[in-house]
Amino acid sequence: MAGAARPSDSAAASLDRAPRVSIVVPVHNEEESIGPCLDAVLRQTTPADEIIVVDNASTDATRARLARYADRVVLLTEPRLGVLHARDRGLTAATGDVIGRIDADTRLPPYWVEMVRGLFADGTVAAVTGPVTYYDIRFPVALNAVDLVLRRAWALLPSRRRLDWLFGANMAVRARAWHAVRADLCDDRRYHEDLDLGIHLHRAGHRVVFAAGLRAGTSARRFRNRPADFWAYLRMIDASYASHSGRAGSASYWRAWLTTRLIMLCYLPFRALHRAHPAYTAAPPRKNPMAAEPLP
Repeated sequence: MAGAARPSDSAAASLDRAPRVSIVVPVHNEEESIGPCLDAVLRQTTPADEIIVVDNASTDATRARLARYADRVVLLTEPRLGVLHARDRGLTAATGDVIGRIDADTRLPPYWVEMVRGLFADGTVAAVTGPVTYYDIRFPVALNAVDLVLRRAWALLPSRRRLDWLFGANMAVRARAWHAVRADLCDDRRYHEDLDLGIHLHRAGHRVVFAAGLRAGTSARRFRNRPADFWAYLRMIDASYASHSGRAGSASYWRAWLTTRLIMLCYLPFRALHRAHPAYTAAPPRKNPMAAEPLP
């Protein structure tokens, strides 16, 4: 599978031939998460060429926390609430040949940018995505294993060579592919914006690949949501594919339908394991990714 091995230390020698990499981080009220996120981005073995943070109308201390990164990060503002709008603002403004897109609670391993450059050395690759590891849950190996198994299964359909999905916490897209499809993307808070992008790339014939070695850390804070809210969040996966039946692979809706129910079965045990972690706080859970407020 593409990208299953870590990059070698000699990869830095070929940077003059490697694509320029921008990293975009949409942010809404992430005063606790954004510092560790950017610290990890800045500790890469080979640095990103550009780091863009898009402040999506934050009302907490996020902008104050960003002040100490002012000389290393491009700060943009998107007043329209919703990660869809912040993502569009950042990816469209990026100047790199390849644009990484992560969340404010993502923690990139040091080799992430180096590995992305290696993956995009293959000119047929339009976008890549990878699994995550959870850093704020007891016995993370269980949740990490579930995540990897599900993503490997999703990589089998419709094809390992051209996926119809992306994972917004850990992904990168070639700039020319982004600009080719962005005008056609959906503006609907019922869908996951990262899945929508993957579906449209697939439909347009772009090659999206799953790289099992392209890991990134993320928070399990979604499990803080009440059961009804967590279920509504999961059902957005179903909705994303149900509304794109002519664009995604023929089995994609049923794959999504089964996945949402499997994840819901894991909700209570993983919620308990997250709450048992020493770093757990009663901070608000992650919001609906398409809007600043939870779905009704």
